[in-house]
Amino acid sequence: MIDIRIATDPERVEILSRILRDSSFMDFGVSISSIIPTTDRYVVKKAAKGADILLIATQNVKDEDIADLSVGHAEYVMLPESSDPEDIKQALKEGVMRSAMQCITILSTYKDMEEEVQQYRKKEHEYQDMRKEYAELKEKEIYLEKLSEESERLKQKIRDLENELEVVKKRRHEYNGMEVKDLFSFPLDDLWKDIARTPPPRNEDIEVAIKRLSLEGSVMVSCGYLAAPSREEALDMLRIVKIAIDLQKETRH
Repeated sequence: MIDIRIATDPERVEILSRILRDSSFMDFGVSISSIIPTTDRYVVKKAAKGADILLIATQNVKDEDIADLSVGHAEYVMLPESSDPEDIKQALKEGVMRSAMQCITILSTYKDMEEEVQQYRKKEHEYQDMRKEYAELKEKEIYLEKLSEESERLKQKIRDLENELEVVKKRRHEYNGMEVKDLFSFPLDDLWKDIARTPPPRNEDIEVAIKRLSLEGSVMVSCGYLAAPSREEALDMLRIVKIAIDLQKETRH
């Protein structure tokens, strides 16, 4: 049931009490739960707290006095000067009707506001979803950038391997038709330390010496390694190569 209370001047309390006890007023479909017999703003504020509707049946309570009341709705009721119960009853009914209409308007406005809030909440969810999608797209973008960098690195590696393959093909062509024995690879620096204290010659110088001595197929040099049937043969061949290089240097002088 709607909690309706009425604040009025003390001298009006008796007649209002009689009217409220009248069954014909109750037939109106509402009841007033209490009468606040004072116009003191502090007493009214305390006594009216929690009411759905507060009817103010006095001219001694101003708008500023009810600005912070904890009630659903406050409605002023202009009681007639006369003490005619029917006139007072009619004024109360009209006040209740105005309050009801105002409450309906407030409820309608509240409903509209609630729907608007729901729309805002929906948009907030959509915004959060968009932020999540943006974050996921950003992660994918970073991942694609990494893939692109990795792709470039692999392309460069492929180019390097292709260059190495061309070198191998070239060397294979150079040694094509030669009788090549089973060879073992030895580090050139390691071999050269056994026969000389000077830095090892360049691969190109050794290749020239190998060709001049017609040792193709018996010994090969590439990328700092010397290939020969055994370490001893590699050392022997390298000694011959060293002698040839030394002779070549003396010839130049």
